[in-house]
Amino acid sequence: MNWRLNDHKKFITNDRNFHNFLLGLGVGSANTVTSKTMFNKLKNYLRKHLIIEPYLSGMAVIFTLHRVAPFEAGKLPSNEHMRISPEFLEQFVNELMKQGYSFINLDRLHEILISGERVSKQVVFTLDDGYKDNFEIAYPIFKKLNIPFTIYVTTSFPNKEALLWWYLLEDLILANDEITLYQNDKYRCHSFEERNDLFLKIRRVILSLEQCDLSNELKRMFSHYDIDWIAKCNELAMSWDDIISLSKDSLATIGGHTKNHYALNKLCKSDIIKEVEGANKLIESKIGKAVSHFAYPFGTRHEVGITEFDVIKELGLKTTTTTRRGPIYKEHVNYLECLPRIMLTENFDMRSIAEIRKKRVVTL
Repeated sequence: MNWRLNDHKKFITNDRNFHNFLLGLGVGSANTVTSKTMFNKLKNYLRKHLIIEPYLSGMAVIFTLHRVAPFEAGKLPSNEHMRISPEFLEQFVNELMKQGYSFINLDRLHEILISGERVSKQVVFTLDDGYKDNFEIAYPIFKKLNIPFTIYVTTSFPNKEALLWWYLLEDLILANDEITLYQNDKYRCHSFEERNDLFLKIRRVILSLEQCDLSNELKRMFSHYDIDWIAKCNELAMSWDDIISLSKDSLATIGGHTKNHYALNKLCKSDIIKEVEGANKLIESKIGKAVSHFAYPFGTRHEVGITEFDVIKELGLKTTTTTRRGPIYKEHVNYLECLPRIMLTENFDMRSIAEIRKKRVVTL
């Protein structure tokens, strides 16, 4: 068995023992409604009284952000979930300062993990893709508060070649009561709930398509519509000038996020390497600095797994992040190719970092 699976199994076993210990405090099996209710009460009690918070909250947390911009009325929650308001970001950082958190970059987190240094309450901010509001709105806030941050750049964004199909799909669904795909597959979307459900359904289909031919696949899928597939990129993506300007500030780290934001588990090994190294080398040629950090596009267990982790590990990067939810523990020194993050959403509750989970150390 692969070494990582062995280690991961060990962590799961330890966490199951811990989970069973909590159940053994009088709530019995979690298979009945009564036991589940009692277990939830126990979880709430432990959280309220901070009994196990140090054990569960870890040494650090890496936050995932995408966009920092005002919310737009009438838009689908699936896309709006990817943004936080500027007001909330500033308020959230100030609140963390009051609670004694320290703000570090990914180089420092890597140093802490490698050295085994004992720390707590460390925060890393990362922003995925390369949206223009990262430069125009988020950066001034981070600059004002002297907060380090990382932007993981998908190079098709500043190249103005990115297919931001999730926003184009949203516009299409909101503008129609019925969507026709391929030859004549029709889908009703009259209510707002139907529209959001249809968005999620089509999103799953798109993520399953042949990624290296995604442009043609999308054109076939939406052949009944005249869509400018680059329009949203021109509207929403940072330019290379923006990225170069950011890279000159010591607060900013520019990381890699592939060339085209494909789901990597749909690619062969050589194509994964081309996507990752091709993007990193282009970024390096633009900013004159090495790219040492990487984030997987999408990053859930549905798009990346042990095969992709092994490929990326061979590339010698300092850290690589997923979107699997969890804080950072000292054990993650053995999992630098698949560090978990926590999505920062509007009105995020910092106490949720220490929630009781079946797996304390999130890896695979």
